[in-house]
Amino acid sequence: MIRNLHEVKLKVLVWAIESITDHHFNRVIFAKDDGDLTQMILRPKAWPNFKGEIWLIMNRLVKIEWWRLVKENRDNNRGAFLIAQSVAKGGHLSSYVATGGPRWLHDFFENEETLSFV
Repeated sequence: MIRNLHEVKLKVLVWAIESITDHHFNRVIFAKDDGDLTQMILRPKAWPNFKGEIWLIMNRLVKIEWWRLVKENRDNNRGAFLIAQSVAKGGHLSSYVATGGPRWLHDFFENEETLSFV
């Protein structure tokens, strides 16, 4: 019942915010590769036709003590992209938070952390 890509992106952001709230995280940076949705939240007066969507998101963000929403290049957020891709294409229905994720994902983040210290 989702009509377009904008609705998908909106639902994903709402789901992410609700998940963070459910896990009781109070300091969060949401990094998205979508500039429009990011600007819509950060500069709501420039997006008057999206008041309903902005309210939907802000109504959830107020439950988080400190948050930032930033536009991030997909290449800089490769881990999140790989997780989303594995869920969509691999049929993983369990939460990686609950299960600890697959071994390749753990290895990916281990290698990424090692590279960031070089």
